Parts: sequence; structure tokens; C-alpha cells
Amino acid sequence: MLDTSIRTGEVYVMNVKSITDRYNRALGYTPAVAALVATLTLFINFFVPLFVGIFDSVAANRLEESVELTSVYGVALGTILVFIVIAGMFAINLPLRIQQYLESQSG
Repeated sequence: MLDTSIRTGEVYVMNVKSITDRYNRALGYTPAVAALVATLTLFINFFVPLFVGIFDSVAANRLEESVELTSVYGVALGTILVFIVIAGMFAINLPLRIQQYLESQSG
């Protein structure tokens, strides 16, 4: 995408439209992922009791009615969820895979 002139040492950007198209797509993906993570965080009061209900139904009922789960623990669990999503993306090397996919589509 970048070309350097040997004589002058100047750097030229080639195929600017392709770069801006990728940037605009990324502007759409980022809020979509953030909205998904935020939605999962807001429904933490549903997911945690569902998982705990496998082991203990009484504790699951208490968690469903818990105010702390949505406030203090919800923030902590939401933060953990965000880091898990980000770590998962880097573990599968998602940015490289998206770049390779987009290059294969344009080429």
C-alpha cells in the first residue's frame, strides 16, 4: 500500500480508496462488537443464574433477585467478559485473518 521513492525518499500512499473502505468497515465492526459485549453484560443477571442453576436452584433463584449482581458484580463480570473477548480475538489472530480475507476479496 505504501511506495517509497528511491531518489527522493518520499512515501506515497497507493490505492487510497481501498484503505478508506477498510477503515470505514472497521468503523462499523467496532460498535457492533461493543454493542454485543454490552448486551451480554446487561444480561449477566440472566446468564449467571442459568449457569448456577445447573448446580443449585436455590442459589440461582437468589442470584436472579440480586441487586449486587447487576451493580457491583455485573461491572466486574462485564470487565472480565470484555477482556475475554479481546483475548480471544488476539488468540485466534482475528485482525490478521480479517486482513487476509479482505486482501483475497480485493485481489
